[in-house]
Amino acid sequence: MSETATGKRKRILITGAGGRVGHALRKHLKDRYDFRLLDVRPIEDAERGDQVVVADTADFEQMLEATRGVDAIAHLAIGWEARGGTQAALARKTIDVDVRGLYNVYECARANKVGCVVFASTNHVTGINEQEKIVSRPELPVRPDGIYGAGKAFGEALGRYYADRMGVRVFCIRIANFNGKDEPGRDYAPGENRWLSPRDAAELWARCIEAEHIPFGIFYGVSRGAEKKWDLTSNKEVLGWEPQDDGTLPEFRALYARKPSP
Repeated sequence: MSETATGKRKRILITGAGGRVGHALRKHLKDRYDFRLLDVRPIEDAERGDQVVVADTADFEQMLEATRGVDAIAHLAIGWEARGGTQAALARKTIDVDVRGLYNVYECARANKVGCVVFASTNHVTGINEQEKIVSRPELPVRPDGIYGAGKAFGEALGRYYADRMGVRVFCIRIANFNGKDEPGRDYAPGENRWLSPRDAAELWARCIEAEHIPFGIFYGVSRGAEKKWDLTSNKEVLGWEPQDDGTLPEFRALYARKPSP
């Protein structure tokens, strides 16, 4: 159900709403939910009815106010500025911004009785498995391939705590490659797709928000054609979600075979 018990549409707080995943959720779920859009910069393309908040997830008081009165949180915000920099800069950003912001999201959800947090984790939580050609499943041990993945693994563990002890439903989506486009952008061999399409991402988030009987879950976020990398069995069995798009379609392979990969 996309409505509350009183018959009103659910209001979803999207952190990092100006990013690629935020745009996908806004585009594909606007007919189901009302939005409160949060980012560190003004969102110029907000639609009529959207509530816009300029705030920093690393600021607890700002987040306490931003999370008040919403039904669920799609936590997408991340300290992108350090990506591509030195490992030391990435580590500082992960700890000072990403980890701090995620704690604030969980704790403010608890304080304001927000029922659900859907956290944008990453496939890099088990990135070593991919490097060693091991098919990853949510129940396998974490094997992060860097500081970024390790920070997300901590976020998943913190979410488990808030689900078990604080009564906040938490879902962790280990996102694969997300380019924000309706095509994968490169040639993926059969079974080795890494692309998550915008509409598949939006539907996965919606399934988590509506799974009110499930206290906690970890799911890989990738479109079809990725069976050599990630097992999506639990997505179907637990959430009833199956991706609709396929990054390994012959027309995509033919298109990108003529182009160098970006």
